[in-house]
Amino acid sequence: MINRKKVICDCDNTMSFPGRPMDDALAILYLLGCSDDIELLGLTCNFGNGTSEESYYSNTSLLQETGFTDIPVMRGSEQGEYPVSESARFIAEMAGKYPGDLVFLGIGSLGNLYGAYLLDNDIFDKIGQIVLMGGITEPLIIHGSTPLDELNFSVNSKASALVLSKGRNVTVITGNNCLPVSELPKNEFLDKLCSSDNPAGMYIAQKCGYRFKTKEVVYGADSSYCWDVVAAAYINHPEKYTDHPTPCLINEKDIGSSGFLHPCSDAEANNVINIPTARSRVELQEIFYSSWLSLTMRTADANFSCKGLYLDKLIQPCILIELSKEPCYGLKLMQKLRDDGYIEDNLDPTGFYRNLKRMEKEGYLTSKSEGKGPRGRKTFTITDLGKRALLNWEDSLRKYSRHITHIAEGIRTVK
Repeated sequence: MINRKKVICDCDNTMSFPGRPMDDALAILYLLGCSDDIELLGLTCNFGNGTSEESYYSNTSLLQETGFTDIPVMRGSEQGEYPVSESARFIAEMAGKYPGDLVFLGIGSLGNLYGAYLLDNDIFDKIGQIVLMGGITEPLIIHGSTPLDELNFSVNSKASALVLSKGRNVTVITGNNCLPVSELPKNEFLDKLCSSDNPAGMYIAQKCGYRFKTKEVVYGADSSYCWDVVAAAYINHPEKYTDHPTPCLINEKDIGSSGFLHPCSDAEANNVINIPTARSRVELQEIFYSSWLSLTMRTADANFSCKGLYLDKLIQPCILIELSKEPCYGLKLMQKLRDDGYIEDNLDPTGFYRNLKRMEKEGYLTSKSEGKGPRGRKTFTITDLGKRALLNWEDSLRKYSRHITHIAEGIRTVK
């Protein structure tokens, strides 16, 4: 806790807005889970995935829900506005307070850092390290053949060009270098988080899991990407990356059209930018999950409890029926329940996993962990006690059915 890195996270978080990315939120949650290594000084808000005000709302909500309300959240300028904002002033203040020690993590557009430069032209001498996610060095192809627009720099090319050309000790995790290591398969993500005993896993799955549905609809994919977490992890785990100091000719035209960083010869360059590559997807994502599941929630479990439409009790016999047929891991079990008509698409997966944990604790199920790292998962098996419980459920449900029919008839008589 003594030599923690002092970090400002400048982001365009839009967690929970329909159709918007979740990776900024995952990066913030990563930083919060690294409290032994990182002191998060504050969140500064900018535009990109949405407006700066939407980012302010998402960041404030995330910190309230997790209980980290002592971390300040600063409003930033909107697109087209003068960039000297509350966020810009905060960045300049922290750079002056911690000269040489401040780490600026930029995972959105860069207007706030540009605004801080306008307030203090010496700010790049004071910031110890600038770590950014954005830019490309070649066309970015996602989900097989679909070209993806540059993620962060092009939306505010003037600010990005200034930061990238004048900044010192700048590291850029490009979209190209994020792509091979940031893909999160849906099954891995939900299995890993929902099967953890730490309630933070349930929270992250519930708050960020919506993104997989968007990816399925738009791309037909069963995965999503955590681009920004790759940049966040570089701050405290640079050993998992190979650095590539790269001479670049930064100009506003290239940045504005595509976020192109224009690698070039030493003679042509106007800055040398470190463009690292992660060494291993498996090792890096083990670090992601370890951090997310090290997060200590400071709020009550009830704040992110199951919001599904099914009664907890009534899903239990359905689970026992499926596991009587064969052992199964969580996501496959949920799919079998859906295929057999026991549940619908609106079942909350976090509530479903809560039931699995509860049933295992009560002795109806056992589980066995299979695999390690991001692909690790639990396979559930029904016990003898669970089989006896299923027989008891048959008798109970027959009684429930008669009782429900009687209640429904009573309602009809008073309509």
